[in-house]
Amino acid sequence: TAVPAAIAAGRCRRMADEKGRPQGKSINVNIGILGHIDSGKTSLCRALSTITSTASLDKHPQSQERGITLDLGFSSFSADAPEHFKAAGYDTLQFCLVDCPGHASLIRTVIGGAQIIDLCALVIDVNKGIQAQTAECLVVAEILANQLIIILNKIDMIPEAKREKSLKSVIKKLQATFAATKFGATLPFACISANPQGDGTPPIGVDALVELIKSKLDIPRRDPTGPFMFSFDHAFPIKGQGTVLTGTVLSGSIKPQHIVNVPSLGEAGKAKKVRSLQMFKQPVTEAIQGDRVAMCVAALDAKELERGIVIGEKFPVPTMDACICAVSRLSYFKQSVTTKAKFHVTLGHHTVMATAHFFCPLDGAAAPSSTSTAAPAKAAEAAPAAGKASKGVAAAGGSAPSLAMGCGAAVAAKQTAWPTSFDFGKSYCHLDELFLDYAPVEYENTEGDVVRLAVGSEPGVLDFFLNEEARGQVTELHFDSSSGRLTMQNGGKLGSTVDSRSVVPVKDRDRVVYLLRFLAQKCGVPGLPPVEGEPLAYALFILEKPVTCPIGSLLIASKLDFDIHSPNCRLALFGRILCPVDPKDLKRLQIVKMKSKTGFLERFDKQDPCLMICRDMFKADTDMSLFNGLKILHEASGAEGILEGSYGQQGKFRVRFKEELKVKTDAKGQVKSDDAITLYFKKYNFEQSRKILQ
Repeated sequence: TAVPAAIAAGRCRRMADEKGRPQGKSINVNIGILGHIDSGKTSLCRALSTITSTASLDKHPQSQERGITLDLGFSSFSADAPEHFKAAGYDTLQFCLVDCPGHASLIRTVIGGAQIIDLCALVIDVNKGIQAQTAECLVVAEILANQLIIILNKIDMIPEAKREKSLKSVIKKLQATFAATKFGATLPFACISANPQGDGTPPIGVDALVELIKSKLDIPRRDPTGPFMFSFDHAFPIKGQGTVLTGTVLSGSIKPQHIVNVPSLGEAGKAKKVRSLQMFKQPVTEAIQGDRVAMCVAALDAKELERGIVIGEKFPVPTMDACICAVSRLSYFKQSVTTKAKFHVTLGHHTVMATAHFFCPLDGAAAPSSTSTAAPAKAAEAAPAAGKASKGVAAAGGSAPSLAMGCGAAVAAKQTAWPTSFDFGKSYCHLDELFLDYAPVEYENTEGDVVRLAVGSEPGVLDFFLNEEARGQVTELHFDSSSGRLTMQNGGKLGSTVDSRSVVPVKDRDRVVYLLRFLAQKCGVPGLPPVEGEPLAYALFILEKPVTCPIGSLLIASKLDFDIHSPNCRLALFGRILCPVDPKDLKRLQIVKMKSKTGFLERFDKQDPCLMICRDMFKADTDMSLFNGLKILHEASGAEGILEGSYGQQGKFRVRFKEELKVKTDAKGQVKSDDAITLYFKKYNFEQSRKILQ
C-alpha cells in the first residue's frame, strides 16, 4: 500500500537519514503507548514510526484476524534532540515505541511492557473519554512511570466548527480526574487524529505531538557500568547463527563476544556467547541500559524461550518459590485484600498465581498486652546464626538492577518509607486485611460497638464514628497500655455510653495503635507516641510456580479473574521484593496473630470469693494442662485472673482473681446473666507447636 505523501514527509522530518540510523551521539528513549482497546494506539505508532522491529505492530496472526493488538509491538523513529538534551551532549533522540494491548484480558502484558519505559503516553478516544482499561493503564503508569503525556485521539470525529470548544471542555474534565492521581492536574495534553476516517488521510497533530514529547521529556539516566541484565520479550532462531533475543537492556551494557547466562534454562543456559547485536536492523558494537536491542546468542534453543531475562556471567539472580515484599495497597482497588487470598503476581513479563500473607511491624506501643515484640528465643538465636541469609537485601536503595528500569510516581513516593532489608529476628503483627495508607482505622470495642476514626474535615481533628453514625471530632487521643483504654480529650469515651470502658480488644490492639499513631500524627492530633515515616506493610507471597528475578524487583498483584467488563480496577497492590524465602521453612518468619477463647462466669466458689467457676470455653476432653497459669480477662470490669485448672468433667474450669468480682448473683451464688470472660493468646502463623503463649 502506498504511503500518503504527507505521512512520508512527516516521517522524513523525523528521520536522521534515509536508513533510519541517527546521526551524531544519540540516546534511546522508550515510550509506552497505553490505552483502552480501539483508542487508536497502533494507528498512532504507525503514524510515528519509520522502522518496525521483529516484534512489530500486530504481526500476531490473531491480531491481524481480530483487528486488535494481542502482544507488545515495537517500532522506532528518530528526531533531532531538543536543547536540554543537546546541552547534555546528545544530538539525536532514538524513540522506541512500545505499543501495549488495550484488551482487559491482556493487562499483564501491559504491566510487563510498562516496566521498560521512560515515558508513558496514555491514548484516550476523545469521543468516549476514560474507559475501563484507560483507568487501569493510568494505575500502571502511576506505578511504573514518572512522566505521563495524555493524547486525545480521533479529534477528526468532532466537527471542525465545534472542535476547539469541545476539546477545551474535555481537557478541563480530564484535568479534574487526573488531579486525584500522583501526576496532578497539570499534565501535558496533545490533540491528534492518527488515522483520520481510516482511509489513509494524513494524520492531524502528530508532528506537534513529537515536539511536545521532546519539550517535556526528562533526560533518562543511563549507566553502562552496572551488572548486565536484559529483559527479552521475543525469541526466534536464525539457521547457522543461533537464537535472536529481542528486548531491552535494564542494566549495564553488552558487546559481541561477551558471555551471558539465561537463568530460566538452568545449566543449559549458562556460559552462552553473544555473537552480534542490532538496534532496529542496524548492527551495533555495544548496547547500554535503556537500549532496545536484538542479541544473537549461540547454542540456544528458541523453542524453549518466550520471555525472560539474560544476565551477566557473574551476576547471580535467585529463583524463588516465595518472597517477602514491602507493599502498598492501591486505593483504586475496591475489593478486600485479605490474607490467604490468591493474586496474579506480575514480575517483569512473568505473571504467576500466589497466596498472600500480610503483616506489619509489631512496635510494642500497645504493650503491655498479651503480645511481645521479641521473637521466641529459638528464632532470635537462629537469625544471627543464619548470617546473611537472615536478611534479604533489596535493590530499592542500592545499585543492583531490578526488572524495571525506573519507578513510577507512586513507587517514588514510597521509596523512602520502604526498607531495603528484612529482619527475621523480629516479630511482626498479622493482618487479616492489608490496610490503605491513612485510611480510617476501625475496630469493635469490648462492648461490641464499631469505632471508626478518620481524617478530619479540618486540621487538628479526627472524625469519630460509632456504629456508622458521626459522633463528633477528636482533638486528642490517649492510650493506656496497661488497660487497653483508648480515650479522647477530657477523658471522653470511644463508646456508646458514659460508662463505656473504651477498651480496644487485645486481638486488635497492636494493629489499631500502630495505625492510629500515624493517622493522628498526620492530622495533628496529639496524645499518642510520635512516629517517623509512614505506616509499613509487608506481604509474604507463596508462588505457585518458581520465578527467576533479582532482589529489589517491582511486583504488582492483581485480581485478573474479575469480570473484564467491570469498570472496577483489578490491580490491588504493588511492592518491592526484599528477600526470597523457602516455603518449607516459614516458621522462621515470626508473624504473631492474636487469638481468643470466650466463656462465661458461672458461680463463686463456696469457700473462696476470689475464685470463680467458669464454663463454655473448653470442651470436656480438652487438655487443660496447656492452659493452666494463663491470664483470663473479665470483659465487663477489665479485671485479670489466672486459670487454675479444670473443675469437674464437663469442660468447666477455675479462675482466680485478685479481688472479688462485683457481679450480680442469686442466693446460691450463681451469676445471673451471661458475664463474658476471654482468654487471649498468640499464635505464630507458621509455628505448629501446641504451646499456648501470652
